[in-house]
Amino acid sequence: MSLIRCADREELRCALEALAPGDCVLVDSLAAAAKNERELLAALQAIHERGADFASAQEGIDTRAAQREAFFAFCRALSAMESAERSEKRREGVEKAKEEGKNKGRKPIAVDEGLFESVVQLWQSGQISARQAMARLDLKPNTFYRRIKEREELKMKDYKKVEQELKEEIKEAARQSRRDLDELKKQVKAEAKEVKKAADEKLEVHDVEKELRKDRIRAESEHRDAVRQMKKDVEAETKELKKMMEEN
Repeated sequence: MSLIRCADREELRCALEALAPGDCVLVDSLAAAAKNERELLAALQAIHERGADFASAQEGIDTRAAQREAFFAFCRALSAMESAERSEKRREGVEKAKEEGKNKGRKPIAVDEGLFESVVQLWQSGQISARQAMARLDLKPNTFYRRIKEREELKMKDYKKVEQELKEEIKEAARQSRRDLDELKKQVKAEAKEVKKAADEKLEVHDVEKELRKDRIRAESEHRDAVRQMKKDVEAETKELKKMMEEN
């Protein structure tokens, strides 16, 4: 297990080739890791398939500190919506061409939407076959599956709002994480300051005690010297007094 830092797309591509389960790919930013959303989602999918984690310093993303599977599930949803968006753009292009008379196409076959939804639900739940569904709707296979595709694309449009909300939640979570980290740094600094103050006070008391011990040792030494000198003076006076007595 190792942390692999990638400064650009080329380094990320090389890292993906040698990625092992438990590794974590760290990029400076999402913009540096991929040229577009499709390339980024493909890289994230590859990282997930290899059992690795992903982190981006600028955006504050780190799957090691969050719900890993939820993050990659969100990425897969984004990939699906991006694909649906491309399909929608193609459909809009066709419709615009039709409006401009460039591609009139065939007149859409009228189908009762309520009947279509109920029959499709029966087919998707396995209660009837696709052939039976087409017969009930009086549709040919190409028309039936085209309508199914259009139906799914319309549903995907509703996911765009959810996608935007999820993006905002991720950004807010990243901002909150940075705020929490800043607050934690402040607390650590304050505690470190208190510890240093206590240590300085203790050191100051220790220095005072050390000086007192020195003064006590010095006083005791001076007292012993004074006692020895007094003894010498007494001995000298005694000797002198004895000499005077002998002379008399």
